[in-house]
Amino acid sequence: MFSLKGNSNIMLVILMLVLATGCKETAPSTVNETYKTLSVEKQDYTLNRRFTARIESQQKVEVRPVVGGTLVKECVKEGAQVKKGQPLFIIDQAPYIAAVDAAKAQVATARATLATAQLNLEGKEKLYAQQMVGEFDLRRARHARDEAAAQLESAQAELASARTNLNYTTICSPVDGKISLLEFFEGELVDPSVELPITTIAVNNHIYAYFSLSEKLYTDLFEEYGCSSSSELISKLPPVTLYTTWDEQLPQKGHIDAISGSADTSTGAVLLRASFNNPSEVFRHGSNGYIELPTTKHGVIAIPQDAVIHIQDKYFVYRVIEGKAVSTEITVLPSADNLHYVVISGLNERDVIIAENAGMVSEGMAIAQETKKTEP
Repeated sequence: MFSLKGNSNIMLVILMLVLATGCKETAPSTVNETYKTLSVEKQDYTLNRRFTARIESQQKVEVRPVVGGTLVKECVKEGAQVKKGQPLFIIDQAPYIAAVDAAKAQVATARATLATAQLNLEGKEKLYAQQMVGEFDLRRARHARDEAAAQLESAQAELASARTNLNYTTICSPVDGKISLLEFFEGELVDPSVELPITTIAVNNHIYAYFSLSEKLYTDLFEEYGCSSSSELISKLPPVTLYTTWDEQLPQKGHIDAISGSADTSTGAVLLRASFNNPSEVFRHGSNGYIELPTTKHGVIAIPQDAVIHIQDKYFVYRVIEGKAVSTEITVLPSADNLHYVVISGLNERDVIIAENAGMVSEGMAIAQETKKTEP
């Protein structure tokens, strides 16, 4: 058996050991975090900048009736590919056929009247030669013949107009293209004065992409390419690439072929137009996309976007100095591509920076670096 006094001594020893252990301080350990780093250098870099673009067909034609009437037949389906001259719709022809028949009757009547007037004139001329009628009678016969001839021409014109109107009851496609949704259907009245067209036809195998540049960037392009006029800039700008909003690339390159002569009054932006062949018709009138405009910068520092921390309107990188991360503010070009920033100031050649995951780094952190040269 253990005595109470002995047990108390044992407990006291254990308590003193626990307190002694708790009072020991653990020496901090220094752990170097491993990050990819790079040594920056100046070089030529092609900056592929993207701009939101609005797509329009090379040609978009509104299909409108020339004559009014009831739409009795749709010859095509919505969204169909149509050819120039192909019948699209037919308007009720009955009143126009009747108008043609009436015009034909008028022509026949006028022709008969002219024939009668001609015979009367010939008789008057013979009688005048025999001095059996006076000059007044002869002139009146000539006037009657001329009037009958004029009436025949008028009747023939009315017939031609009636036939034209009858032809207009069959509405044909004015161009090769793709028909859009219909605004009018069989049984509905159509009229040239109606605001809406029956439908539209878009020529999508050649398209225009409209996009805007800031006034500053537009001015920079003049300086970069050494141009003094818009036409000269158009001739020197490189081919551009068009992407869908889901990042599918149009295989055919395009060219900027027009620059607006004025800037937007509210933003100062300048509108440009690029022209593309679109044989697959992946883009249609009204689509949206992105224009990628390549611009080569000479003797610049380009660094990965993952190496940059963007806070409001300021940009920072972490330089590695004596094995530790040091935050450094930099200035970059206002427009970047999807991969890199072009540095204007804040870095010098052979500076070593954190190349990725800069947002995970903190000031003064010890860095185990693996330095390489920049490879934009």
